[in-house]
Amino acid sequence: MASACSVLPEPLVSKLTGHESYREPSEAMMPTLKTGDVVTGKMTDGTYAPKAGDVIAFLPPKSWGGSGGYMIKRVIGVPGSAVSCCDADHRMVVDGKPLDEPYVANERASHLEFEPVVVPEGSIWVQGDNRDVSLDSRSYSSRAGGGMVPVTSVLGVLDVSTAR
Repeated sequence: MASACSVLPEPLVSKLTGHESYREPSEAMMPTLKTGDVVTGKMTDGTYAPKAGDVIAFLPPKSWGGSGGYMIKRVIGVPGSAVSCCDADHRMVVDGKPLDEPYVANERASHLEFEPVVVPEGSIWVQGDNRDVSLDSRSYSSRAGGGMVPVTSVLGVLDVSTAR
């Protein structure tokens, strides 16, 4: 006998459980997520309180020129934080302190250097873990919005331990 949840339409199951599944579309989050991995996220319903280190699914700003689909990245800067690249040891720096990022795929935390930015209220700065291939806040810092992602664009906070 099938359980009640198995016969409910997927969108209704998501609304009932507050969780949604997302598929990583690229290599940008390796080694944390591989291309094609499916990961579960807690839906934010527009009420996301940003935390540095969160892996999120979000709708990219229009200035990023995307196809309208979601992206998966890691939160590096939260509202009010100062983000820069890089210190003498090639680490990202947030609020004057180097980040310990054991999840980064590359020796350097970023091959793209950029002017220090202060993340405005209501926004976040995001980067992929595979920094050599990830198109993220660094890539769009010279466009309208300065590479920032509106907090209201966050769809879900992902639990990478559920990746399959």
